[in-house]
Amino acid sequence: MGKLLVYHRGGLGDLVLSLPAVLRVGAGARGERVFWGPSDRLKLLPGFGPAPAELLRRGHELWGDAPSEAVLRTLAGFDQVVAFGGRRPPEWLRHAGARSLGVASFPPPAGPWVPRFQALQLDQAGVPRPRVPLLRRWRAQALPHRAPRSLVVHTGSGDPKKSFPLGFWAEVCGELSQALSLPVRVILGPIEVERGAAGWGAVGEVRVCETIPDLLQVLGDAALYLGNDAGPTHLAGALGVPTVAAFGPTDPRLWRPLGGRVHVVTAAAACAPCATGGAIACAEPVCLAALDPARAFQAGLALVTGGSTAPM
Repeated sequence: MGKLLVYHRGGLGDLVLSLPAVLRVGAGARGERVFWGPSDRLKLLPGFGPAPAELLRRGHELWGDAPSEAVLRTLAGFDQVVAFGGRRPPEWLRHAGARSLGVASFPPPAGPWVPRFQALQLDQAGVPRPRVPLLRRWRAQALPHRAPRSLVVHTGSGDPKKSFPLGFWAEVCGELSQALSLPVRVILGPIEVERGAAGWGAVGEVRVCETIPDLLQVLGDAALYLGNDAGPTHLAGALGVPTVAAFGPTDPRLWRPLGGRVHVVTAAAACAPCATGGAIACAEPVCLAALDPARAFQAGLALVTGGSTAPM
């Protein structure tokens, strides 16, 4: 494979779960590797360059549309075009010809886990499996230096229906901070700031992370990370940071974070999970009030001290 274009639609967490597949496709390229998506995501893709201006001008408007002649000429300059996202390939991908490959990001309700689901699609497409541990190499490039010295908690998610309440995280962070003698750092993204973040200053030092480099800097200081099913949680897990991921209405069998130091805790609610890629069923998910803070505390303590925890 020569010149490669990778297109990815979706949030930060979606991209991180797709990393094994993106890196696998990229490993086969012998020429230039280009990423078409939100520009700040390039910080997570060493070796990839930005998309040509003609594609960037159109942005995601191409999703479902017929490309212009200028876009078609741009696409023709690539030896392979791989598009990630959704349940089916974007309509415009068929205009990229035989060199195109669509990789779905939403598995069936019964599974498998997203990285496994995408790996199976690449197998079927004949994309060679990597001979070296690509994710380990990526981790060393993305976060080369770590100085674990704080307990980091992220308060939100793209959908507020996935966010456990302030009281839950305040109790968990307070207990862990005392047990581990670690200061608490609360990270807020632009969405959390927009929605309002009153009260989090009482939990710990608040840091607003507006960019991927901001987030990487904070995660590099984390001895332990706590968060909802959200992009920063997926990034922390993939980077090898000890991570407690709290899941409510979404299904961890499909969406759990990458990484060998991740412990998922789930709510004890009969209706959870209720979302397997579609809309969350509850207007105010009852599962968010059904998770015992003690379970998240025990999981975090075990990740740092090396003890054992109960299964999720």
